[in-house]
Amino acid sequence: MKGLSGKEWVLLSEIIKPEEEVVSELGEVVAQILANRGQDQSILDLRLKRLLPPHHIPNIDLAVERIKKAIDRRERIVLFGDYDVDGITGTALLYRFLKNFPITVVPLLPSRQSGYGLNKRLVDKLSHYADLLITIDNGTTAVEELREFKRDAVVIDHHNVGEELPPAILLNPKLSQDLPKELKELSSVGLVFYLIALLTRELNVDYDPRLDIYLPAIGTLADFMPLNLTNRIIVSYGIKCLEYVQKGQIKAYGIKALMEKVGLNGTITSRDITFSIVPRLNAPGRVSRPSIALKLFLTEDPDRARSLANKIEEINQRRRLISEKAYELALKQALSQKDRKFLVIVLDSWAGGVAGLVAGRLSAEFQKPTAVFAVGDQAVGSVRSANGIDVYSLLSQFSHLYLKWGGHSYAMGLSMEKEKLGLFMDLVEESLKDMEPSSTILEIDAPLSLERITPELIKKLHSLEPFGEGFPPPTFMCECELIPKNYDENRLELKTPSGFSFISWDKDLNRKLLGLERLKGKVVYQIDLTRPKRLHLLDFAHE
Repeated sequence: MKGLSGKEWVLLSEIIKPEEEVVSELGEVVAQILANRGQDQSILDLRLKRLLPPHHIPNIDLAVERIKKAIDRRERIVLFGDYDVDGITGTALLYRFLKNFPITVVPLLPSRQSGYGLNKRLVDKLSHYADLLITIDNGTTAVEELREFKRDAVVIDHHNVGEELPPAILLNPKLSQDLPKELKELSSVGLVFYLIALLTRELNVDYDPRLDIYLPAIGTLADFMPLNLTNRIIVSYGIKCLEYVQKGQIKAYGIKALMEKVGLNGTITSRDITFSIVPRLNAPGRVSRPSIALKLFLTEDPDRARSLANKIEEINQRRRLISEKAYELALKQALSQKDRKFLVIVLDSWAGGVAGLVAGRLSAEFQKPTAVFAVGDQAVGSVRSANGIDVYSLLSQFSHLYLKWGGHSYAMGLSMEKEKLGLFMDLVEESLKDMEPSSTILEIDAPLSLERITPELIKKLHSLEPFGEGFPPPTFMCECELIPKNYDENRLELKTPSGFSFISWDKDLNRKLLGLERLKGKVVYQIDLTRPKRLHLLDFAHE
């Protein structure tokens, strides 16, 4: 069956059958969801003691020793992060730990104008100031830049490793083929969390990493890291930590002010972080200065925290306007590339901060890998994967075209001389010529009528949190009749006679829904676990 979206519906409960003992223990719906994700009850045991030990992570003991030496010698340490949420939270987490010692620690973040990662001019300046440079969420490919840096450096990064390694202590799980998959899939802030857990024990300092675990939780969800057991534990405890912050039981004025600003009060879900908190923390790095988000995490002044939260909200509103304008222009280009297997969108330089957002939307909508370039003096692009295609491996074969590049299987960034864009488009498309076109699939966990959405079921579904990459939120199907209630350019709200609200944010789907005379048929939806009468509409098939 296909819905109005054009996606082919696949009802997983007709293909996959859960074990009877799991059904007996957890109930039919939860058992089906776990079976659909290839998991059993063990994935629900999220105690911290189940975290894998850190010593297997390549070079983590060397990093601990070098940072310990810097503290003992009272060296000047510079933390150089990235402008996305993983880099910002990682920088904030390491700074919050290091400020416990009588040393000088300076956190720095690049702007999108200066570009991703280190550059030689910055390295030259830091060479005259820093005794130790620690990069967070960048540095793995900064071979030439770190060669110019005449002091010691520690690189904490999870991006793919190139043929040549930087002259630094490289703390990167991708260095080892034998490392457990759970550790390979850590975000950069997750690596920082492991690092400071070891440092806390080694230095016998009065600091509890668990009180800051909301930082790796936010960074893990923001970077769409797979929610394996390790990442699930980190995110689960991070969510609990945020709820304690809300109640004032943990002091973290910045994130508390931001949660208040966006109206989060009470139970927090992974969806709240992904759709309410992360976009706002990313906004300053996209259209302003990422240091605003970093300052929010570091401030110890409640008034300053509220001021920064207000500033971030203003910047996010501007980001939305820019994103929408860029998406509309990009969509026209994407529609003209229907026959291509790899979409390449070219926008003006003003769209640079939102290129990744636009690429993500288009890759999801068209189910094709997508590169969106913002072209000024150079062509600076963001690439997003689709249908399981490893874009890093695919595009690495054309690295001779790039000025800078890096990333991982699902997302990467690159820059090149704008004159080479045409050649890039041809080469990428040629590399995919033998790939069979795939139909766009919408996987549905199980049928679930609205009458079955009870408080007891919501409690059971909540026990499956957190949801995210590799462990998506439950998706259901029901039959009902919908009545349009509210519609604006961003969303459509429909009601059922029984009082449920369906919300759709898909503009194309909304136009099709409003074009129907009668909205009676099958609906694919997800449940808002904090507001169970509010459902997120994903697709519709009329009778």
